[in-house]
Amino acid sequence: MPRLCGLKVISHVWSHYERIEDGDDGWWKVRCSHYHLVLCYNAQQTGTTSLMRHVERCLERNLVKPIRIE
Repeated sequence: MPRLCGLKVISHVWSHYERIEDGDDGWWKVRCSHYHLVLCYNAQQTGTTSLMRHVERCLERNLVKPIRIE
């Protein structure tokens, strides 16, 4: 469920990621909490759609072959 933070709505997808590095150019590095894959993210250019698709694939793979969460 998205949370309201001021006027911005925070996507539920962030519960599946950890922000590990902020770049000066607006790009962040985020780590998937399921497969520990590092992805690049820019809120101004990409939005959270690609992050959501990645989480959907992770969860589908988990149903076929359970993953080990550390």
